[in-house]
Amino acid sequence: MKRFLLSFVLVVTGCAGVPDSPVLFFPEKVSQGDFAFGFATPESDVTMNGEKIEQRDDGWFAFAVGRDERGTLDFKAVKGGKTASRRLEISPVAWRIQKKDGLPQNTVTPNETESKRVAGDFERTRKAREKRVSGQMPLCFVSPAEGGISSVYGSQRVLNGVEKAPHNALDIANAAGTPIVAPAAGVVLLAQDDMFLSGKTVLIGHGQGVVTSYIHLSEISVKTGEKIEKGRQIGKMGMTGRATGPHLHWVVTWKNKRVNPQSLLDNSAVFCLSEKTAEEPAPQTENAEQQEEKQ
Repeated sequence: MKRFLLSFVLVVTGCAGVPDSPVLFFPEKVSQGDFAFGFATPESDVTMNGEKIEQRDDGWFAFAVGRDERGTLDFKAVKGGKTASRRLEISPVAWRIQKKDGLPQNTVTPNETESKRVAGDFERTRKAREKRVSGQMPLCFVSPAEGGISSVYGSQRVLNGVEKAPHNALDIANAAGTPIVAPAAGVVLLAQDDMFLSGKTVLIGHGQGVVTSYIHLSEISVKTGEKIEKGRQIGKMGMTGRATGPHLHWVVTWKNKRVNPQSLLDNSAVFCLSEKTAEEPAPQTENAEQQEEKQ
């Protein structure tokens, strides 16, 4: 499948023209928690389960499956009065159970004052993720840090004996101070120095609803609103907030879905192979006036 996808990518990126009738292309399988890429003839109206999806100018787009999402994904591409349709079945995943002990108890069961602070932090990150980022979403993403995987995405977490929400991130462990870099071009949506659970936190918007988050940093080296390129250092690995050791808690979201960062790396690898030497322009945030003009 990867060889077939690579051939398709090379054909599409090297093609001078595109068909007038809509064409839809996807991986042959998607599972719970997956981040994936699809292709539709450029300038098509693309929807997934009735919700509009933004395309890049070359026709590629991102889509994702929530951790607990079930059923099917129904895609449609409409162009020039012609329609292409395709349905993907969501494959279930048997998630692991992960137990962690030794955490400060107030970070597991915070008191009323701490709970209000957590709620405020959550609202701040929610608003940051909702910021509109314009420009072409990058197709090639690389790992933001070197190290070993200490916690995988999707596992059901039991913290200090208390069952908590699933682990919707990928944890990369290494020595404190290990550089953290941007996996792709984007705009810094949030650079927050002291969040109760996540500590020093950075959020990057990459366009088309894709946002990546970097949590428990020991240092932050970017500012909110800053445009950054792939490979730019954004901070250093640490253990601020709720953590038992130095690691990067890496979150990937597409719209309101938290998805598996490893699937983003796996599914973008083919684009990294075919990426041209010219650097892609970084997306830009749109101001309120620009967003109102589009509505």
